[in-house]
Amino acid sequence: MKSERQDRHATEKCENTQFSGGNCKAWNPDMKTGRDVTTEGIDACEATTKSDTTEEVVTEDAMTGEVETREDLEERLAETEAKASENWNMYLRALADLDNYRRRTARDLAFHIRSGKKDMILKLLAVVDDMERALAAEADYEALREGVEMIMRKLLDILAVEGVEPIEAVGMPFDPKFHEAVAACEDPKVDTDTVVEEFRRGYTYEDEVIRATMARVARPADG
Repeated sequence: MKSERQDRHATEKCENTQFSGGNCKAWNPDMKTGRDVTTEGIDACEATTKSDTTEEVVTEDAMTGEVETREDLEERLAETEAKASENWNMYLRALADLDNYRRRTARDLAFHIRSGKKDMILKLLAVVDDMERALAAEADYEALREGVEMIMRKLLDILAVEGVEPIEAVGMPFDPKFHEAVAACEDPKVDTDTVVEEFRRGYTYEDEVIRATMARVARPADG
């Protein structure tokens, strides 16, 4: 079909051209005369015809390519939209899983904290039972004192198992990280600030000071 159009186009281009011998005469309908055209003119005529034909073919090919490109773009667009929808659904599922994980973790953490508190309370209740028995017993001062000391050791053992330890203070150099000086005095026997009296014992929990020792601190005497 393209060949027929090319031939028709070539015929229309040269329908007014007459050849006589070795010359080409361009026919002018108005003047009813012709002028001689050299061989170069013939070549130019043929070149023009070929150029127009090629342009027509290229234009049709370009139109065909445009249709194919549009179809490719539409296909890629559909694939991209499907992939975006899939990714969005995956995001929603991941978000739901994360929310469920947070709730489950919070619930498990609360359960472990509650269980730990319950175990600690049960141990302290055992000390309360000992205190009640000591108060209910009819005993002299020395026997009562011994009973209280036993309860105290039991309570300290419970705290030690949980990581709570008393801070050694009396006779130790003053350390503001562990000691809180609430009183001071001069003592010629010490070379540096030293804790000489404990008003309230301090404690650490897993190497962290949770309560400093309230103490009297002795300073070296001047001179």
